[in-house]
Amino acid sequence: MFYTLFKHSIKSLIRNIRFDVNFVLRIMSILSFVYVCFIIFYFGLHFESFFHMFSPDLDPVDSFNSILIYLFLTGILLLYFFQKKISRDMIPYLHLPIKRCKIISYILVLTLCNFFNFGFLLFIIPFSFTSILPTYGIQCLICYLSGILLILIFVSHFVLLLRSLISVKSFFAFFPAGFVLIVIILKIVFHVPFESISKVVFQNILGEHIFFIIITFFFVVGILAANSVLLKNIVYGVNSEEIGIFLSSKRSKVTFFSSNIISYALLEIKLISRNRRLKGFFISAIGFLFLFYYTLQNKQIDIYFSLVMFIILSGIFGYIFSQYLFSWESSYFEFILSTKFDLIKYLKSKYLIYILSGIFVFLFFLPLVIQKKINIHLFLTALLYNSSFGYFVLFYMATFNCSRIELNDNFFLNLRGYNGTQVIAILFLLFLPCIILLLLTAVLNLTQSLLIINILSLFSLFFQKKWFKTILKQFSGRKYTNLEGYRK
Repeated sequence: MFYTLFKHSIKSLIRNIRFDVNFVLRIMSILSFVYVCFIIFYFGLHFESFFHMFSPDLDPVDSFNSILIYLFLTGILLLYFFQKKISRDMIPYLHLPIKRCKIISYILVLTLCNFFNFGFLLFIIPFSFTSILPTYGIQCLICYLSGILLILIFVSHFVLLLRSLISVKSFFAFFPAGFVLIVIILKIVFHVPFESISKVVFQNILGEHIFFIIITFFFVVGILAANSVLLKNIVYGVNSEEIGIFLSSKRSKVTFFSSNIISYALLEIKLISRNRRLKGFFISAIGFLFLFYYTLQNKQIDIYFSLVMFIILSGIFGYIFSQYLFSWESSYFEFILSTKFDLIKYLKSKYLIYILSGIFVFLFFLPLVIQKKINIHLFLTALLYNSSFGYFVLFYMATFNCSRIELNDNFFLNLRGYNGTQVIAILFLLFLPCIILLLLTAVLNLTQSLLIINILSLFSLFFQKKWFKTILKQFSGRKYTNLEGYRK
């Protein structure tokens, strides 16, 4: 049965209508993938030599063990955003006389066949044979690889469990942002020595301390059992007593909030968490946050350039997503407009998410604020400016974007939906406050200048209802033009 299901998956891939599209590009992608795999394997094979070139006095095994925890945490995020949802492919088999346990087992096994596990094993196996076997021996090698393999299984099924829980309750969609934020706070604010913890744990596994392997094994068994129960209830819709209460409470909650923007906001979060291109934008924004965090930690920047940077940072999620405010739903916007759908609450839900994302970004950079490497007044000015003026301008300009966007298209090298109007709007929003600040600082000090910008921002925020009505009126005037573009 496993072979039959796997064969069907291969045929589904080959017979897909998109398989023949850009066939040459796909061949190039395959060759690039093979090349990357070769690089990873070669790096693992010669890791010790490369490591001694840069740090000849350190032990390569100890150093690698100290960063393993970060590799696994990164793997959780990557799998969460980019792993394909396998349970959807099982829907055609649900009406066939196939035992439930076989389909669930197939999903659990296929979950392990992901890019992170493949790349990690491609590195760790040659690394173990060249760096660990000559020094520690075959028994330590077996213990080490067994521990690594169990952790990889746990990571894969932990992400599967999390994504299954999201389909039950949207609250779990906040996990990635909270997860990253907690790790950063523990590391920077509370100075938790993750490197030392990782080094001790994996050195003990390497030292044949079977206790750590047994604990990991029981964790794996527990998460496999949890996934089995949850998948049966989600895939088949047969609820256990506990899950049934959970789902019924969720349904009643959605009905309760049917007249509130929270229900629209939850739909927006699901839209981001379930589609490849939106997840690509989200993970790239997180990457930029880390890049700017490192830059601000090590360099002093001019106040005008700092203001531009803080506007980008505090509005990075809003600026990326609001360019395509209506285009994200372009595939089914005709259905939205033909139903009882409150567009004002739809706009307000997105606005609420972008404001909350800006607050999360501020909390992310809070350690640098505490260390006085960031001017807090400047950062809060940028946050207020985006919330009171920037997002409204981008919402308005998004009404001119009539490009259709396929949500599950690849993120990289995909220019579909980009619009020159939005680029001009973003440049305008970035440089307008800098010009105002430059003029004000010519006659006033920095604090007084920022206070005037704050007052102007609050004045704009006071008329937010007028903003929303203007945006809705503009979209209503272009409704049929945009719908014609969405059909292409």
